[in-house]
Amino acid sequence: MKKTLRAGLIGLGVLVLLLGVIYGLLGVYYMGGFPCFTWINGVYCTGKTVNEVNQELIRNNNYDGVVVLDNNGARLFVGADDCDMTIDYRDSLYSVFNDRNPLYWGVYVFKNLTCNYEPTVTVNKDKIAGIISDWEIFVNPDDFKCSIEKSSDGYSLENAFLTVPVEEKVIDTVYDSMMHLDSVVDLSNYDECYRDVDLRSSEQEKVALFAKIDDLQSCNVSYVVDSEVIYLGKDRASDFILTEKELEEALSEKPNRSNPGLGKFIIAGEETTLSEEDDIKTLEGIVTDENGNPIISESKIFAFLEDISESHDTSWMMENYREGKTSTVIINDSSKGDGSIFDIDSEFEYLKEEFKNGNVKQEAREFQLSKSAVVHDAATEIGKTYIEINMGEQMLYYYVDGNLSMEMPIVTGNVNRSRGTPTGIYPVYNKRYHTNLVGVDYVSYVNYWLGVHKGVGIHDALWRNKFGEQIYKTDGSHGCINCPLETVEKLWEVVDVGTPVVLYY
Repeated sequence: MKKTLRAGLIGLGVLVLLLGVIYGLLGVYYMGGFPCFTWINGVYCTGKTVNEVNQELIRNNNYDGVVVLDNNGARLFVGADDCDMTIDYRDSLYSVFNDRNPLYWGVYVFKNLTCNYEPTVTVNKDKIAGIISDWEIFVNPDDFKCSIEKSSDGYSLENAFLTVPVEEKVIDTVYDSMMHLDSVVDLSNYDECYRDVDLRSSEQEKVALFAKIDDLQSCNVSYVVDSEVIYLGKDRASDFILTEKELEEALSEKPNRSNPGLGKFIIAGEETTLSEEDDIKTLEGIVTDENGNPIISESKIFAFLEDISESHDTSWMMENYREGKTSTVIINDSSKGDGSIFDIDSEFEYLKEEFKNGNVKQEAREFQLSKSAVVHDAATEIGKTYIEINMGEQMLYYYVDGNLSMEMPIVTGNVNRSRGTPTGIYPVYNKRYHTNLVGVDYVSYVNYWLGVHKGVGIHDALWRNKFGEQIYKTDGSHGCINCPLETVEKLWEVVDVGTPVVLYY
């Protein structure tokens, strides 16, 4: 029993001694490299020398350089090789290596030897400076000039309040970024990289003019016309401001009934006229008075309103009705007046006063109807099958169930002899075939007749060899709607008594 115990103790001693020798040998092995289970920046370092780990970490770095972004969107790449950049981890690696006792490697098995270290970086700052100084963002501030520019969005002031990059600060920022191995540096995040440029007195004059222009063009009026909203914003209000190109024509303007704004202007809130004797100046293509106040053309204000009226006339409403956008059609009653269905004159006076008072700001307005405008409920008065007579175009259209079935050129009443064809919505009240039309000073034979309103009807006119265009203004009818024989014959055959007829200019 004693022999067995003694043999066991001897065996255990030998085993311990053997393990000690192995442990010591491994300690000696680790004296030339990192101890076991050591990870640095994701690299397994066990048994490797400092130089081996350093080279592997450098290979894993893959730093090519930094992309530099200017606050105006310019980009510049500064390459690592172009700046003689070096990256070395040995200082950090030696601190790890020297801090480890290789004979304690067994203890390290139970410790976390995973760590991350920053390398030692060197960059040639002079070479960074050489690359940065050639960047196109550096411009002599004396070369900067502000300007007043016109675009589809109105007038804008360009290069008025400038910041320019400071070369020395940009170089320092890029240098610091490369030292930290940043791949992108946005200079707009560094206030010290820019400074404000003081405008010269000549440029200040442009700034002052633009402030006045912007006050005049800063409108946001919305005109509601049936199913559409038309905006008077900077894009359109800027057109009211007189430019140098328009000055000669403006000086020759004379007021007339078609545009009461001709020859009249608004300057610094006052309505006035212009002549060649006035002290007129121009700056950036803008016409001003002697005090630098921009000039508003009243004729342009009126033309803007007139354009709304002409583009949103009865023809436009009829098209909207056919497309299902509205059930309302407005027609000018020619017996009460002529012209637009809208009261352009009153809206012109309102808008003119607003510009004089400087009150043209955000507002929604209903475009006022003229006194002669008549509002019709198209769904009940017109329906889907009807005859449409556009006397402005001198065209007749026949719609069946909302679809165009027939069209033809026509000649309506002679407006220059006060024989204009009446406007409105009337039903076909009778149909006649081979009949004479008898007036005070005429008797005319026609083959086809569709009575529309009192003595006015749709019929053929064999005495004419041309229809459409502007014939009605000088050689129009006595009020009837003259049509080509071959087309009115087809119309006569398919139209029923009671079919609505829509007549408008």
